[in-house]
Formats: sequence, C-alpha cells, structure tokens
Amino acid sequence: PPRPRPRRGPVHGRARRFDAAADDLDEAHFGVHEEIVLARGFLNNAQWTGVATGIALAWLERAEVDAVVVTGAQAAGSGFGAPKPVLCRSAEEVLQGRRVKPSLCPSLEVLDEVAADESIRRLLFCGVGCAVQALRSLNGAAPEAALGLLPGGLYVLGTHCVDNSPTPEASQAFVSTLPGVGAERANDVLAYEFMADFRVHARLKEDGGGGE
Repeated sequence: PPRPRPRRGPVHGRARRFDAAADDLDEAHFGVHEEIVLARGFLNNAQWTGVATGIALAWLERAEVDAVVVTGAQAAGSGFGAPKPVLCRSAEEVLQGRRVKPSLCPSLEVLDEVAADESIRRLLFCGVGCAVQALRSLNGAAPEAALGLLPGGLYVLGTHCVDNSPTPEASQAFVSTLPGVGAERANDVLAYEFMADFRVHARLKEDGGGGE
C-alpha cells in the first residue's frame, strides 16, 4: 500500500533531528519531540495503569478542551473486540475509552457531530496512527477549519496499534490461540498487548468471573 505523506512539518514545525554518527537517534526512533518522560498511572479498571485515559480526563476536567474523542465499546460488556468512537463531554464518557480495543474502530465517524456542534472549539482526539493520519489529512491538511475548531484547537493523543484485527471475531480467534488462554478462556480476556519481551500479555477475568 502507498505510504502516507509525512506531515511532521505542518504538525510539528520541523522534521526529525538526529545524528547517527554521534549516536543521537532518539528522534529517529520516537519521532519529533521536546521531551520524553516516564508517566505512571493509577486508574482503576484500565488496561494496565490508565495513563492515556488519565491524560484525557485531566484535559477535559481542566477545560483545556471542550470535548474528547475516545474508543469505547458498542455495548456494555461487549469486550475489547467491539469498538466504537465516542464523543465525550463528561468524565464518565471518557472512562468508556479504558482498555485497548484491538479490532478496527471507525474513529472518524464522530467528526460530523463535532463539526455540527458550535460549542466544540477545542478537541482532543485519542486514536491510533492510521486514524490520526486520516484526521490530519482532512480538508487538504486543514482539519481545524473543516471541523469548526479554533486555529490550534485540535490536539492529538496518539496511542499505539495493538493488533487491529479487521473484525471482533478475528480478535477473538487470535486470543484463543494464546498459550494459557485457549478457546476455553478466550471470552475471559479483558485486554491484551504485544510487549517488549516479544510476547503477548493478556489480562483475564479471575476464575471466569467478573473480576480481574
């Protein structure tokens, strides 16, 4: 497939800066940034610690933005394999974004709702790279004008891709192959993630019940 056009200049104001000869490769690996920090979260019922959800909550509660787009679930209890975008104006709605939903989510579906709501002038969009690329490309790479936002009123909290299975059924089939899970406990998987130790870590309900 064609590669997306780089938008580092319009988005960040500059290209990546790195020097292989000096072994300065941070931006080669992590992209344009001002500072890299280690964040620790403490949000209950999150995927791991809830850092991303905590950031979204803080921005909304401090009125830094008027609304937040997160990936929720199609129905309560439907699990990680049934994602849907949610346009949030309250903390309770933002909490629907806890945990990764690894099947594909139509995150841009809510943008018409954003554009139609004159009260939304600053927006925080939480999404994976492919959705962010599409968002940045709106209106000839002028998404804020297309959405009726203030200049500089679009903020992005990028999240990493986990699996992006094409359907919830494909996600379910994948987790059923994980060692220690299998078909018998696939329905008990609350979340999973590809980790730096080259293994897939899964979080399951305790004893097949409702807890973790």
